[in-house]
Amino acid sequence: MTRYAEALAAANALAEQVQSYVADGRFLPRYFDRLFGLRTALGDALDQFAATLITVPGDAAVFATVLDRATAARATGAGLTPDDGAVERYAAAVTRATEALRARPPGEAARGPAAPLLRGALRVTPAGSAPHPGAALVADTAPSPAEPYYTSLAKLFPVEATMLYPIADTIAGTDRALRLLLIALIALVVVAVRWRGTQDAAGVPDAAAIAVSLASFLLYVATLGGFGDLAGGAAQTQQWLAFVTIIWVALVPLALRRPRH
Repeated sequence: MTRYAEALAAANALAEQVQSYVADGRFLPRYFDRLFGLRTALGDALDQFAATLITVPGDAAVFATVLDRATAARATGAGLTPDDGAVERYAAAVTRATEALRARPPGEAARGPAAPLLRGALRVTPAGSAPHPGAALVADTAPSPAEPYYTSLAKLFPVEATMLYPIADTIAGTDRALRLLLIALIALVVVAVRWRGTQDAAGVPDAAAIAVSLASFLLYVATLGGFGDLAGGAAQTQQWLAFVTIIWVALVPLALRRPRH
């Protein structure tokens, strides 16, 4: 049987591989957002896995699944080239590894009824007030650490929108008006999903987190030339806006993770 340490090491190795491609100049700017979205989702799942499953004694079937999926994804990514088909195959393999990391720990299903679908799942918990992901597996008096940074980052970056926009761009072609209409529709999807996903126990959504997610999507679209190019042309537009996007998605979670009143 595979043990926790082996599974965690394999998942960490995959995260490092994904990060290497995020920083690889061959994949910028065309594939940056795709790989960045994979990295944030994988990092979020890895944080959850490390915080929760470490309390499971001995062997667990989920560890073998994580090891297998993470190893397979790394093999798929070995020598990855900047090609649409290759990147999508790698993305699919990383997604399978991410899903394996999100497996529910043994006995979790018996802890009570599940929360309403999506409600609160995307809410960014301020630093110092986040509940411990594995609190139900340890003593009730265990300290509650802040939500992992990767978790906050993944919640604020609308990965679903970055998957929809390339399709919308293909549909629109050279029709600028249609492209703007489709961008607006995707923006509405981002707001709707996060309106539900950031609600607290009283049903109040987190307006700041919704605004940040929407701004992140619009920056992503601008980086790909969805709103036109700067005076320096498409290449300058992509480089400048990719730079701004990186700074934005890296720093904003730090502000929202602070206690807010």
